[in-house]
Amino acid sequence: MDHNKFKRIQSSFWFIPTFYGVGAFLAAILTLVIDRTVIQGQPVVLPYFFFATYDTSVTILSTLVSSMLTMTTITFSTIMVVLTTYLSNFSPRTLQNFITDRITKRVLGIFVGGIIYFIILLLLIEQSSQDDVVYLSPVFAVIYAIVCVAYFVFFIHHVSNWILVGNLIHHITMNTLTTIDRTFLDFEEANQGNLASWDSWELEEIKMKKPISIRSTKSGYLQNIDLPDLISTATKLDFIIRLERDIGEYVDEGTVIFSYWSSSDQNPNQQVLLNTLSLGTERTTDQDIEYGIQKLVEIALRAISPGINDPNTAINCINRLGRVLSRLGQKHIPHPLYHDAKKNLRVITRPITYDTYLYKSFYQIRHYAKEDVSVLGSILHSLVLAADGNKHDTHETIWEFGQFVIRGFDPKVLDKFDHRYINEKLERLANATGFQDAYQPISNK
Repeated sequence: MDHNKFKRIQSSFWFIPTFYGVGAFLAAILTLVIDRTVIQGQPVVLPYFFFATYDTSVTILSTLVSSMLTMTTITFSTIMVVLTTYLSNFSPRTLQNFITDRITKRVLGIFVGGIIYFIILLLLIEQSSQDDVVYLSPVFAVIYAIVCVAYFVFFIHHVSNWILVGNLIHHITMNTLTTIDRTFLDFEEANQGNLASWDSWELEEIKMKKPISIRSTKSGYLQNIDLPDLISTATKLDFIIRLERDIGEYVDEGTVIFSYWSSSDQNPNQQVLLNTLSLGTERTTDQDIEYGIQKLVEIALRAISPGINDPNTAINCINRLGRVLSRLGQKHIPHPLYHDAKKNLRVITRPITYDTYLYKSFYQIRHYAKEDVSVLGSILHSLVLAADGNKHDTHETIWEFGQFVIRGFDPKVLDKFDHRYINEKLERLANATGFQDAYQPISNK
């Protein structure tokens, strides 16, 4: 099984519940083995009150099975309430955050495992002809039930926190920041020579040759690219490979997804190259930074819609976007060229530039909130955060984008107090980016 397929299985909703279910089945068998080989119907080691007769054991296990089914049903109902709230109030894309949450899947796994554990014990426990025979299995079942009750209380607390929009925004932001840290190098680290240098003659040489195309055999969103595996494959085949699509793009069957140049006449196994990519029906945030930004933007757009009219939630999202852009500014946007250990060019990609991330973060908010002063002010504040956090030259791009945002608002519909508020934000942006000489206050004249 290839790495991408195993990763998709591991991240699926049913993987952890299945894992717990199999574990509970094995634990039930082990419990019965202990009861029959160690205990053997007599209260050994432990005091007598730790054991139960056959009738008491059947009563306890039957009660626990029905109780666990009820708790599991309530848990599923609670999950559906949360998903409905996310769908109606936030964004359809945010459903993925709660469904893939490990705590949610772990609680379901414990409940599913409890049902299996109790049913197996109830099914396989044997009645003895002797009246004084006792069993230890119900004690383990009661301990498991106590653990399930504790997890049920914890799950209710967990859901009450997740349903708050502020916590959801925080979770999406932290997930996006983690993806950035995993994908990009620090700017100083990149400048210390950790990135391979490249020779321009290699690019000029391959321009003289016509590349050979490899087309996708599946359709879906490009979720993951295993670059180390792709570089290793290109090194073994002595190829130069260019990735024609970027993370998050939709790929159809027959779409050109790779182009390669070869110094020999041998043709590669195309499926080997395609296996370095992962396609799915939905985008994920494993490597897709733009998708995390899109979630925050959609929550902000839903908040400023006339039906909801919650600008404070939109401002919260915009502030988090400023944090994401600040972290992106601290990171090195990778060069589209990757080399092997011998500094030979192997893979060419098409990375998203910083100004594209900046545009995708605010262009829709700018359009739909063009008469909301609070939203305009928060966008300028986020640009200040992005400029202050950056450690290399993106200030000109941020300042130009600030002017783009200002041009989207009509100064004639603003009062003098609005102008004062916006001009303060704009002046801070000019100071943060070093464009004090270019700063011009807006007015309604």
